[in-house]
Order: sequence, then C-alpha cells, then structure tokens
Amino acid sequence: MLTFRYLLTVVTAVAATVAVAAAVLGMFNSSQAPLISAAASIAAEKTAHLDTPVAVRLYPANYTYTNGRWVLTDRASPRATAVPVYVLGLGQCPQSIRDLLNKTYTAKNATIALTDCVLVMPWAEEGTITHYAATCRSATDFRPEAVEVETSGVKVRLVVVNC
Repeated sequence: MLTFRYLLTVVTAVAATVAVAAAVLGMFNSSQAPLISAAASIAAEKTAHLDTPVAVRLYPANYTYTNGRWVLTDRASPRATAVPVYVLGLGQCPQSIRDLLNKTYTAKNATIALTDCVLVMPWAEEGTITHYAATCRSATDFRPEAVEVETSGVKVRLVVVNC
C-alpha cells in the first residue's frame, strides 16, 4: 500500500512540474512571438512592424565552401572560397554567435530564436547565398529589399532591411 501511495505522489509531482513548465514556456513563446514573426517576415522579404522599438545587430561572418558544401564560419579560409555575409539579430542578442557557426543554413532553418533575440541566418541553396543587413541599430518598421550579384559562379543576394 505504501508503494502505491509513493508512486501516486511521484506521478502527481511530475504532472504538476510538467504543467508549470508548459505555462512558463507558453509565456516565454508569447513574449517572443512578435520578434519571431518580424524575423520570419524579413527572411521572406516582406515588411514587418513591431509596436515597440527593438535593437538591431549585425554579425559579420563568412560562407566558406569546403568539402563540397557551404559552411557558415567566423573567418575566411585562405584555402577555400569564402563569401563575406551578415547575420541579422533582432532584440537583446548575445555578443557572440560562435555556437551557431560551422553549420549550413537553408531557407527552412534560417530563423533562430534565442532568449530575447531572434537571428536571421544567411543561408545557401542551389548555388545562391542569401544574407541580411539592416540600415539601423533600432527600429519598429522593417522593409526588406533584395540586391543580387554573381561573382565567380556564386550568386549572392543581399537583402537590405530598411528601417
């Protein structure tokens, strides 16, 4: 009988913990929803509006072609083709994004939500590298405009985010 009571207590405690965690996660996601929505609009090259000003940050990086694929790195390799790009951050973004480098991003995984920050990563698909750069350090309105150039067989799209 004691074992059953103990088991029931443990199950109740776990259920309560899960409920609290879900509530906290829901509050976190809802507070970040406007940033995530704005970043998704920018990544889709559509205008976005936020009700309160948000900090805008640019991180310089490089897309380096190594081992048959494009990889986002923090510095260009002298032995590989490298294209300088920007990572766009909205919100209170960290000083460094080093943990997010050494990966390949596509249009499907280019928006990354961190705590109080959403990043729009440069992405590479079908011989085209797309990256984003803002014209401001803080804004409520974002108007993306794409510019494209081809060099050495690589098509580079810079989406200038006017704000």
